Order: sequence, then C-alpha cells, then structure tokens
Amino acid sequence: RKAQEEAQEQRKASERHVKLREEERRGRVRAELQLREASSGISARPPLSGAANIKNGNAAVAESGAQMDEETGGGGFVFHPIGEFKSCYRARGGTPRQGGIVPESLAVLQCSRDLNPVAALEGFQAYSHCWVMYVFHKNTNLQREGRTVARRKQTRGRVPLWQGLCMKVAPPRCPELRVGVLACRTPHRPNPVGLSLARIVRVNAAAGEVVLAGLDVVDGTPCLDLKPYLPTFEAIPSAVVPAWVQASYEEPLMTVAWSTEASAQLAMLLKGPAADDCDAGDSSYGSGGGEAVEARRVRLWPFASEQELRIALEGTLALDIRSPLQKERHPHPGSRADAGQLPREPFFVGDLWFHELHVIYALLPEPCAAGDSAKSS
Repeated sequence: RKAQEEAQEQRKASERHVKLREEERRGRVRAELQLREASSGISARPPLSGAANIKNGNAAVAESGAQMDEETGGGGFVFHPIGEFKSCYRARGGTPRQGGIVPESLAVLQCSRDLNPVAALEGFQAYSHCWVMYVFHKNTNLQREGRTVARRKQTRGRVPLWQGLCMKVAPPRCPELRVGVLACRTPHRPNPVGLSLARIVRVNAAAGEVVLAGLDVVDGTPCLDLKPYLPTFEAIPSAVVPAWVQASYEEPLMTVAWSTEASAQLAMLLKGPAADDCDAGDSSYGSGGGEAVEARRVRLWPFASEQELRIALEGTLALDIRSPLQKERHPHPGSRADAGQLPREPFFVGDLWFHELHVIYALLPEPCAAGDSAKSS
C-alpha cells in the first residue's frame, strides 16, 4: 500500500509539472504577441466564426492570420485543425527529429467533433500508411520576430514577413554545416507546418480516434490533415539526398541496457490487469476506462503490451536525444587518449518524459569501443 501511495504521489507531481510547463508556455506566447503588436502597430482582429481553435495556440494562430490578412489584402488562409495528437512524447526534448526513426512510438489523433469522424474516416483503415500534416505549435519564433521588428522602429508602411527567422540553419546531426531552411526538415520554417509519414495502427471512427505509429510529434500537436500514402506513385527508389543527409542516416545507434532497479520500477508501475482488459477505445490518451484499468498505476494504452512500450522507449533512448549544447558540454570520453584507463562511469545523466513515465537515463562509455551505451534508471 505504501508503494501505491508513493506511485500516486509521483504521478500527481508529474501532472503538476506538465500543467506548470503549459501555463508558463501560454504566458510566454501571450507576452510575445503583445510585444509583436506593440512594436509593429498591427492589431489582431477577432477571428471569424469557426476560426482555427488550436489548443494552447489560439492567440498565435489568430494574430498571425489577422496580420497576413491585413498585409496581403485578404490573400491569406485560415486552416482549421481536424484534431489534436496525444503523443507518447510529452516534451520537445527527446522527440525524434524525423518520422519513422522510432517506428514503435505511438500517437493518438483525437478528431474534432465538427469533422464528423464516422463519415470522414470511412475507408481509412484500408490503408497501411498515411501522410500527416500538423503544426509546430511549440516553436518559439514569435519572440525573436517581435524583437527584430522592434529594432526596425518602423512606424509606416508594410512590415516584411518572417522578421528574425534564420533562413540558414545547422542540421542537428551536422552542427558544422549551414543549409537553407527549405533544404532541411527544421521545424523553424516560414510557415510552421510539419509533414510526416506514419503507419496506421487502429482506427476507431465512432470515438473519432486514429492510432498512428512512427510519428515525430509532441503531445498536444494540432493536426491539419491526413492523406493516404500511395506507394505506386509516391515511392521513388531512385531519389537522391545530399551526402550530409546520408551520413546522418548511417550514424550508429546507442546500445540500451536496463538496470535491475529500473526494470523493477517499470514492472511495479505497470503492475495491474492484462493489456486485453484495458479499454483501448477510451477517448482520452491513457485515461483508461473502468475499474480494472484504474488498478494499473501507469496505463499501457495505446500500447498493447509492456514489451511494445519498452521497445518504443528503448528506440528513443538509442538515438542520443541530448541537445547540441549538452553534447558539446558532455562529449564522449572515448575521444580521449586515456579513455581506456578511465573508470566506466556516466559521462551524462538526463531525463525523458515518455508516455506516463519520467525516465532518468545515464550515458556510459562502451568498453573497448567508440560507441555509446545508454542505461535507463
């Protein structure tokens, strides 16, 4: 019983942490919008009836749409999200840089009621894969754009678009390289729209839910559209990519090993009824349904088993999810001449919010090898 109470306290603390992060982000977005409006002299008009309602991003979308409408004489566009993703990746840190890198990761699209999911999803289950269009809703470009516009001190005339947005960026796997923003897959784009290919796992049209695998989206991401993948027309085996892109494909993955303590903790958190007893048709990610599911301290759904969850988590940790700054400050000790004489101790310890788990992991030098080894705890 004491272990159950401790697990409940940890879960409540995790929920409070997520809530505080969301409140802080909403406040930052509001401040950025006020700064942008004050510096550019452009006020955002109230959105039209039925305008896009993106959770935690209403003001940014409405203001951006209003500015485009005023600057282009009505030549802008307003997009309405068809739903919102509940992803196993709860924060930007740790989210794969591309779709398909962790094919076992899962995200659930909860369709908007206005979409009429029963009709809109009819026949969708017949496909194996689909293209997903979504919004990079956690981008922080607005603050930089507001500061850039303020420095212009422009009082008349049209304010150019995308002020402060860098048009050349460093790819995450090639920090020494600079390429154009349209020549890479950076989320910091002129229009923050993402496109990924996903595998269709399950479709529950009655509940308005679509479970997709292999997506690189953060929890809460607004979805703009789903389009079936047509391999006959869209698979191009002869397609070529630059050498730096090919090199990033060939970068070796880290070995992931579980400590005895971590395995015991995960088993305890997942202790409860079998996965078949879970109400996978529930309309909220991980909220479960029924008393049997409530007995589980961490719910598996939409994962079908503990093994599926572990494989997705291990696939994420194997990517080396550290930021470029963390890699610079905590380099792999194998590059040192005396690495073989050093004790095998962690050279970096980090954390990852995955599904309903707060994972603490450590990076250890691989003995007699140049690769990394990630050990979860």
